[in-house]
Amino acid sequence: MIQRYLTAALAAFFLLAAAPVRADDDPAARVVSDPTLAYRKAFRVEVPPEAWNRILDHPYLMTQLWAHYRFQPAYRVTRSGADLHVVDPSGITGDLRPLPPSDASRAFYGAGSFHHWAIPSFFSAEGVVSFECKPEGGGLTGEAKIFMRGSNGISRLAMRLFSALLLRHIDRRFTSNLNDTKKIIHDIVHDPDRVRKRLAGPLRDDFDRMVAPP
Repeated sequence: MIQRYLTAALAAFFLLAAAPVRADDDPAARVVSDPTLAYRKAFRVEVPPEAWNRILDHPYLMTQLWAHYRFQPAYRVTRSGADLHVVDPSGITGDLRPLPPSDASRAFYGAGSFHHWAIPSFFSAEGVVSFECKPEGGGLTGEAKIFMRGSNGISRLAMRLFSALLLRHIDRRFTSNLNDTKKIIHDIVHDPDRVRKRLAGPLRDDFDRMVAPP
């Protein structure tokens, strides 16, 4: 009983200590300027930057192709306009939206929470992932940046305490997902008809727009 009250008191303390958010605050800018965790990873993809950017401009289509390829984790994704609602089988649920693009970069802002028996429900976080790239040889080189910020004081404290573990998990997940995504991109670039046959209806229309010449 005492332990339960102590846990509740600590939670209340950290939640009340969280900085208030102004109505005019830019959540993506706040995450990037004051992250709880930051991760960077250089990468190379054998695709021209313009094709890479067009692919990143269709995140929902790519999540559906991911499902068609039966890659893991088996994300469940629904969309509302340009926004995506993502359910990760590990227990993370979040919403993702694209940020304004540039010629050399694409970025996304997300906010999510944990739904797992071992993690209290008040653990939540915001994040920004950006991809900056430049042409090199017949493909591109780039850098992925992931910024994460706990949505309240206790989330930020826990993320800092377990930062090494979280960063290792992020690196494993990012590396694995990128390697599988490269397989989809290879097929899109080199055998688009094969990929198109996996799709029907609006998804096929999205694919045709994605691969159409600029």
